[in-house]
Amino acid sequence: MAQRVFAFCSLLLLAACATTTETNSTWQTKTDEPRPSFAHLYVLVLSENPVASAAVEQQVKKSLAKRKVETTLGSTTLPATNRQAADFRSKVEQAVKDSDADGVMVVTLLKSQERDEYMPPTVDYLPMASAPMYLGYGPYVSYSHRALYQPGYYQSATDYYLQTQLYSVKTAKPVWQAQSRSMSPYSLKSGAEGYAKSVVSKLDRDGALKR
Repeated sequence: MAQRVFAFCSLLLLAACATTTETNSTWQTKTDEPRPSFAHLYVLVLSENPVASAAVEQQVKKSLAKRKVETTLGSTTLPATNRQAADFRSKVEQAVKDSDADGVMVVTLLKSQERDEYMPPTVDYLPMASAPMYLGYGPYVSYSHRALYQPGYYQSATDYYLQTQLYSVKTAKPVWQAQSRSMSPYSLKSGAEGYAKSVVSKLDRDGALKR
């Protein structure tokens, strides 16, 4: 019984640590145009924080690798580049050309939004060893369970809204777009991983990745 309680508490802890990300997508091709699929994506996350950009790009790479899609990352091909510089676009275009990618995935942060999140009350059952005093210990020890009640409360949460734009290198036109909402990630890694899994799964379901 104690093992079952411990396992259940562990599952609750893992669920609390997971980041929920919702992604909605749409094709931007015309009705009579074919929808392309890509085998090699150049991934570029536009952010003022280079550490955050690199973290998101790495997680996208990991998710795409599971679907056998090759990636080249902006954080490794455009090191220490001033993204506000006048020649930034030309440097990106050259990096894409050098990578031989057939598609470009550009990710931008649209906004962050704070909200109050209600955490419902919980009851935790903790195993406690007990035994009659005259029996000592060992095989005579049994377990009882004490219920600990935690009342509900409100906490501050921050949601992040990201836009993903997919371009065809062949036509230099946008072909697919998605908007994602990452709900209150507890860490940069968690948020990046949640976003990457969500958006790459959407790309796959929409047929934008070559199989």
